[in-house]
Amino acid sequence: MLPPDLTRVPPGARSWDEMTVRKPLDLSFEGFPEDAFAILQRLRAHPHIDQYREDKPGIQAHIKAPFKQYRNDLVVNWVLPSRLALETEKNVFSRLLKNDFGAGGCHDHRWMAFYRPDYRRLTDVQLSHSLGPDGLKIGLYAGSYGTEVLKQVQASIARQPERFRALVNELLRDEGWTFRFYRGSGAQRNYDAFDQPLAALPEGLSSADGMWLRTCIPAAVVVADGPYLIRRALRHIAALWPLYRFYLIDEQAPNA
Repeated sequence: MLPPDLTRVPPGARSWDEMTVRKPLDLSFEGFPEDAFAILQRLRAHPHIDQYREDKPGIQAHIKAPFKQYRNDLVVNWVLPSRLALETEKNVFSRLLKNDFGAGGCHDHRWMAFYRPDYRRLTDVQLSHSLGPDGLKIGLYAGSYGTEVLKQVQASIARQPERFRALVNELLRDEGWTFRFYRGSGAQRNYDAFDQPLAALPEGLSSADGMWLRTCIPAAVVVADGPYLIRRALRHIAALWPLYRFYLIDEQAPNA
């Protein structure tokens, strides 16, 4: 919690250069162990509550507990020092078990995203961190339950298409980043994906039901990084921040 005399700043109103990040980092996170990815691989192979129950102690020890420390370190080292108006505690994590009317399904990944106070995690633009069998994916997403935010993002793109393309291409020039959008749902969902700079805005983007720009830190790198995964994560957040601000253009200062 911030002292009451310190006003929190809307995240869209602050550039990354205006952020305060602790130096040196104050780390409680010890890293994700190999066991975390072995568990998630088993959940991918057997996405059911029975497998979840079998691995429940390991899920708590190797996924949930370190992920909470990971969250805490992002808050302590970046969100609080920068005085950002973001919800960082209530419902920031997804659930592994599916809400599928008792069918007993289970996801093979767990993700988290901070969100603005007037929104929920699923309705805001999501600067998300997703731990899955292949590694840690960090990316920017708009869509799904956040239909109003998605409309605002698409309106911003329509007003400034070249600005949007420049921001996306800045990341696509680096290996490992992918821009993807989809239309439809369920079996009717169709994806378009790009890992090279966009020569023009893709056809169909204006009617997309969701859009991603993200990278994946491979599982072996995540394990090797240990506590310093936080440093790498902050670099990826910094890289995404200009596009995040573009998505939240209504929150930017007049001269931003």
